[in-house]
Amino acid sequence: MYNRCTTPNFQESFSKISNINGRFHRISSMLLDHIIMTIVIIPPIMLIILASNAIFKFDNRILSRVFFSMVFIYVNKDFFNAKSPAKRILGYRVINRKTEKPATELQCFIRNLTIAIAWPLEVIVGYINPQRRIGDYIANTKVVTSDKEKLKTILTDLKNKKFKLNFLIILIIGMIYFYGLSLTIPNLN
Repeated sequence: MYNRCTTPNFQESFSKISNINGRFHRISSMLLDHIIMTIVIIPPIMLIILASNAIFKFDNRILSRVFFSMVFIYVNKDFFNAKSPAKRILGYRVINRKTEKPATELQCFIRNLTIAIAWPLEVIVGYINPQRRIGDYIANTKVVTSDKEKLKTILTDLKNKKFKLNFLIILIIGMIYFYGLSLTIPNLN
């Protein structure tokens, strides 16, 4: 039987593994974000697909809207305090390169748009330059070390968030962007 005091939790274990090398640490942050966001996004999509087949008869347009809504959540993972779930756990933050302050919601959104179409390429660029990937060059941001936080701090940030004009701009850009992506997939229109 394991002793709770001597058994490291997931966050501690992942931090130890990822601290092997600075490049690996940054790539592990990207990978952990992908895993966490997939865990958040896949169950609702699966439930909707199962419900659509068993109870409702959704057409492909509704399913595509649900899918792209979930991708929209994925793309906005850095929205609260410029820290995604993995960045909180591993101690990173997205900052504005010019001001050195936390990146705005709009900058975080723009930097993550490239993930939807070029995730493998982003990983390669992130490995070559741990501070900046393609999206960072577009949004004029970079990733720096920060205090490590627990995941539950996202809820605190959510409660304290005051939505501004940035949020409306992000919604409009997101709708246009993901509508355009949906047009590229056959049989959804």
